[in-house]
Amino acid sequence: MDNRWSDLVSPGPTPVHPLFEDVTEETVTVLRGASEPQRGVTGLSEDEGRLGRFLTDAHDVFWLGVHGGAGESVLADLLGGTACHHRWPARPDEKTQHTPAPVFLVARQNKHGLDAARLAARDWAAGAHPDVDLQGLVLVADAPGRTPKPLAAQTRVISGGVPSTWVVPWIEELRLTGTVDWESMAREPRKVLTALGEAADEALSERTPQ
Repeated sequence: MDNRWSDLVSPGPTPVHPLFEDVTEETVTVLRGASEPQRGVTGLSEDEGRLGRFLTDAHDVFWLGVHGGAGESVLADLLGGTACHHRWPARPDEKTQHTPAPVFLVARQNKHGLDAARLAARDWAAGAHPDVDLQGLVLVADAPGRTPKPLAAQTRVISGGVPSTWVVPWIEELRLTGTVDWESMAREPRKVLTALGEAADEALSERTPQ
């Protein structure tokens, strides 16, 4: 399969893991929401848990964990890009034209994680991060089995405030070892991660440094 994500994951000619064929929006559920900041939304204060910023001119995909233990480092290891650990990327010089940084918010799909995701989405919706091109939200399941109804309902609400939302199913291996092996990963999480990696690759390839 001709897939540019292979180059994002591994610069060599051979991908470091097998990819599913024909991974499409029809086989992976992606929730859709607001595609740009909205008028009338109030930004966050420091007391409300506003995340920090860091300056970068890197041409990269950024995984922004909105709370501790969100899983952004694992996604960066698996899919490439930069884990920016609870800080929004910002471009260093307002006088110089920069390409907005493609950012994926990352949170655990539990009460704490969803609350933190809601606040970060609100901050973006208020227009507080003009250097960011938000791609969406990645929710990582924090337990096996079906998502409890209150968390599923909260997920649907939050997904309306960001461009796209992916839910990564429970990965037992990640809990036991702290790492993930593509060869032994279950089919459903691997499908979602494959689709997410393709979305990250597309977000990066659409941006050419000025």
